[in-house]
Amino acid sequence: LLTERKTISLPGCFLQMLFFYCLGTCTLFHMAVMSLDRSVAICHPLHYTAIMNSRFCLQLTLSCWAVSFFLMFPPTMMTVQLPFCGPNVMNHFYCDASLLLQLSCTDTGFIEELMFII
Repeated sequence: LLTERKTISLPGCFLQMLFFYCLGTCTLFHMAVMSLDRSVAICHPLHYTAIMNSRFCLQLTLSCWAVSFFLMFPPTMMTVQLPFCGPNVMNHFYCDASLLLQLSCTDTGFIEELMFII
């Protein structure tokens, strides 16, 4: 956005897509962890500091990052391996998986179902 170029390379598009979906998924897991934190604070107020110590909080945070990465990495790598043909032009603000799947020359039903399930 800062440069005058209005194009993005295909690897850059895949990297943008991976970061977008990983960070979005990680946000959802972090909200679940925050709700767990509030639940422990409300249901077990006297045991809160023993349960939610810094080591456990670090484990929860790292698990959010790891799970979101491992959930989003396989569909992204499947999309990377697809053959693309025709005019590889997308008139959109960012690289979206559904748009990339439309540019593919092969059947993408399995990847679409996998992304829907995830």
